[in-house]
Amino acid sequence: HTHTHTQMGCSCCTCISESQVGIIEKCGKYDRLAGPGISYLMCCAENVVGELSLRVEQVNVEVETRSKDNVFLTIKMAVQYKVAQNRSEFPVFSKRNTGRSKKMDKEKEVEAFDDDSDNKPSSMVYTDKIDSDVIYSAYYKLKDPVNQILSYVEEYFRFHGMEYTLDEMFAAKNELTHELLIMLNDKMNPYGYVIKNILVVDIDPDIKVKQAMNDIIASEKEKRAQQSRAEAEKITKILSAEADARTRELAGEGIAAARKAIVSGLQESVENFQKAIPDSDPCQIMVTVLMTQYLDTIKEAATNGSNTFIMPSSPAQLSTMEDQLRMAILTTDKGKKKDQ
Repeated sequence: HTHTHTQMGCSCCTCISESQVGIIEKCGKYDRLAGPGISYLMCCAENVVGELSLRVEQVNVEVETRSKDNVFLTIKMAVQYKVAQNRSEFPVFSKRNTGRSKKMDKEKEVEAFDDDSDNKPSSMVYTDKIDSDVIYSAYYKLKDPVNQILSYVEEYFRFHGMEYTLDEMFAAKNELTHELLIMLNDKMNPYGYVIKNILVVDIDPDIKVKQAMNDIIASEKEKRAQQSRAEAEKITKILSAEADARTRELAGEGIAAARKAIVSGLQESVENFQKAIPDSDPCQIMVTVLMTQYLDTIKEAATNGSNTFIMPSSPAQLSTMEDQLRMAILTTDKGKKKDQ
């Protein structure tokens, strides 16, 4: 409440604080304004009945409304307002051409400060004149400005809130506050009050709606996370398959090179054997070389680790193995000649 009533009784002077305006009545009737500092009164006839603050004040408002999609929500706002010093503070007057008659302004304005300009701050040069009609309206025409502002705000949002869905309400905060600011100034300016700003602090849906919105957002995030994990797993499997294929390719090249080396070695061994024994049978030489490699392989395997081998118990069985190798070589020879 911006009205401060101070009964001064029969005192002959009073002091008004900075950024305050005193209301002086004479014999119960409004007489004049008292600016900051000391003011002299006519004893027994005049007294200061109240003061108005010229500072910007703030009132916090919470309005419950329903959105277009039937969601109940609470809008928390901060409304900043003040008592106007003169009509130039009203938005409708600030937009008009200021070329009005100075004589009319002088009739509407009264001096609220001493004539000693040396004692006035430089920032108060323009605001040292207060419109007595504006202050009169602010004090005598409206008893409870805060509740009046709250009523207008509640009425506005209960009517206009249903024009927006919940998501649109968050996006249209600036639009709503701009319209409300214009409407409040239209309503409150005739009473001497100017609305400086309206801030939407929070839009708070019902707890169940908020939980549902969080669940929707969480499910969307989880869906994207699963897609990302699946994509990563897909890439991992593709890279693993490509690596396995490349490994097999290199292994095959290694086996082919090893077999080529083995064949070259066998060929060289046979040629050396034939040079040492010119009349020897090439097939018999091959069988001998293969048997030698077979026995060398078993020996090497037996020396590395704990491996167990079951070997033939008689030399005759070794001869059988030689016969099998010989038959394999002869069969391969016959197949080659038949193809030719």
